Amino acid sequence: MFKQSLKKADNHPVFSIKPKTIYSLSAEEVDFPILMKQFNRQLGSFPGVITKNETFIDYLTVRENMLLVLSLASNQMKHSLDLVVNEVLEELDLSDALADQPFKALPLNLSLQLQLRLNELCNKKVILVEDCFSFESASSKQDWLLSLRYYARTKDFSFILL
Repeated sequence: MFKQSLKKADNHPVFSIKPKTIYSLSAEEVDFPILMKQFNRQLGSFPGVITKNETFIDYLTVRENMLLVLSLASNQMKHSLDLVVNEVLEELDLSDALADQPFKALPLNLSLQLQLRLNELCNKKVILVEDCFSFESASSKQDWLLSLRYYARTKDFSFILL
């Protein structure tokens, strides 16, 4: 499943990311801000991120955060953002009551699924995945890895697991 580990080449400061690949990277090996800058230079934009930490604006609701993320995406949506948000909420079976709560009200698994879907909608082809699965059961970790592998193979994503 993991085709290779990222290693910093002595003479080449930028990692070479191949599509449809899952990488693993020890967070201790590389400084995160430097890694993000390197990917920004290589990709022309910052990679997507899936994290268990609060990355959304805490005083906005889940729905408002989604609208903000999609409105800032570099690719322009052909559909109304409200329709896209409603469709994603429906796909994830997220109730209106929960969508109108702050993002931190979401269960971790649902938050991670929503972040993955938002990265897809924002056309992020490289996604950094923070160690979100350390608290998950073995079967849940396996489900997530299979899901990431499916996305990598069918949607041309590359994932970097930190």
